[in-house]
Amino acid sequence: MKRLALSVALVAALAASAGEPPASPGAGPDGYTLDTAGSSTSLRVGEKGRLALAIHPQAPWHVDPRAPLTIKLEAPAGLSLEKSSLARKDALDPKAEVPRFETAVTGVAPGVQQASARLKFFLCREAICEMRTRTLTIPVTVK
Repeated sequence: MKRLALSVALVAALAASAGEPPASPGAGPDGYTLDTAGSSTSLRVGEKGRLALAIHPQAPWHVDPRAPLTIKLEAPAGLSLEKSSLARKDALDPKAEVPRFETAVTGVAPGVQQASARLKFFLCREAICEMRTRTLTIPVTVK
């Protein structure tokens, strides 16, 4: 009976982890984190600021500099973006292990405005690359 219970527990544990990449210590479930530090959080009408975004892969994952990477940016009428799409070539350092992106943003109308960024990129490790997509918002208060 103990063998049966142990077998059932082992099968359940294997089924629960099927299809999941093994996580490294401290890694999030997706193998990366996104960082918008450096983005302007407050602007006056007519003032320029910036939207900043960085992809921080967690070991054993990395963002391969040869793999496609796109960021589609959208903003409400209260913000004006210098660029609405970014690619690997637009990174501050296109070969960096932590890709960082910036684009100018201008306050157009007062209020809390929500810019959005839809990312599509590949996380890779030794023998595999997996596509990731994520959409996040970056709030900017225009005064």
